[in-house]
Amino acid sequence: MSFDFWMWLLGVLSSTGLVGVVAFLMRSTVAKYFSKIVEHRFEKKLETFKAGIRDNEKELDQIRSFLVAARRDRDSAVQSKRLEAAETLLRARHALSQFSMLVEYMKYLNTEEILKDAGDPRISEFINTLIKPFDIDEKMKSLGSVDKTTPRLYLSDKSLKAFDAYESIILHAAMMMKFLSLPLRNKGNLIKSGGLSKTIIELAPASKDGFDKWGEGYAFYWSTYFHDEVLRALRHEVSGADDMTRDAESIERLALDSRRAQINIRSSLEEVGLPQTLIKPDESATANAM
Repeated sequence: MSFDFWMWLLGVLSSTGLVGVVAFLMRSTVAKYFSKIVEHRFEKKLETFKAGIRDNEKELDQIRSFLVAARRDRDSAVQSKRLEAAETLLRARHALSQFSMLVEYMKYLNTEEILKDAGDPRISEFINTLIKPFDIDEKMKSLGSVDKTTPRLYLSDKSLKAFDAYESIILHAAMMMKFLSLPLRNKGNLIKSGGLSKTIIELAPASKDGFDKWGEGYAFYWSTYFHDEVLRALRHEVSGADDMTRDAESIERLALDSRRAQINIRSSLEEVGLPQTLIKPDESATANAM
């Protein structure tokens, strides 16, 4: 019995030793085996991660392409609207320019003398003779129907302010001529001044000295400047071109309109029997103020 026990113990020890020896000898193989399993799993996860990154990159590229295309379409739409707005503003400027002769009349008429004799029916006849060809009321309705919403949305402040100044000068001349044609006494009390000069001085500070010297009527000498400034601002806005030279055509037109205005005024005064004192005595000096 004792012998059997020792044989069993020896067998156990031998088995344990054998297992230990085998484990010791195979430790490198086992380590490599488990290392390969870990590496395989890591590489699999890494490939999955890289595939996810590639998918994300493709998605980002698609998003970028979409944004670029959307921006290009938007810029194209905005540019189209800007061109439409510029065309609308130029059409409005052309409509206003049909009253440019009234501006020339206001340059030369001595409004103070006219207002003194406002009750004289010959004054109304004289002014009505000058304004009759322009059909002011009908053209005012036409101008009022022009929708300036698109220009206000898509054009710069520079273009809009230049147009607003030109429009203000033209409409002021038209309304003054219309007002002077009315057979009313004491009309001078109804005239308010100051607003137009502030607008022009803000946009053209160099004009301040002229307003200080010649008063509110000096605004009419800035009509051609703002007429051309509208076109220059729109050219720059639409095409990026800077053209700061004054159009020779505008200068020629101004000279012709000025000369024709003087002739019309003088002939109309003679026709109704009114004195030449209704023309400003300092017209030449003022005309050269610009």
